[in-house]
Amino acid sequence: MATAQELYDDLVAEHLARPDVSMGRMLHADGLKVAGKVYAFFSRDRVVLKLPAARAGELVGEGTAEVVRMGSRQMREWIALREPDELVWRRLMAEAATYVESLGR
Repeated sequence: MATAQELYDDLVAEHLARPDVSMGRMLHADGLKVAGKVYAFFSRDRVVLKLPAARAGELVGEGTAEVVRMGSRQMREWIALREPDELVWRRLMAEAATYVESLGR
């Protein structure tokens, strides 16, 4: 089974094959960008994704994701995935890319 970092790196390579996706900086990590905005990055052995607040809450509620906090502030649209699961990570990274791309329209 791949480590979290290995799985993330594989998925990054897939996303970078799209002409509209690039790498950019988010906090202290390089992340995937679409429409000029970061939608995924890797930090502390987990992938962090931007999704609509309601969807993020749903994923946290079902135990698929964890809340992301910056200091004492809970980030409503950001979730963290710790357990490397290729199908879940692939689906949610694509969902995050679609969401963030829609914000730029």
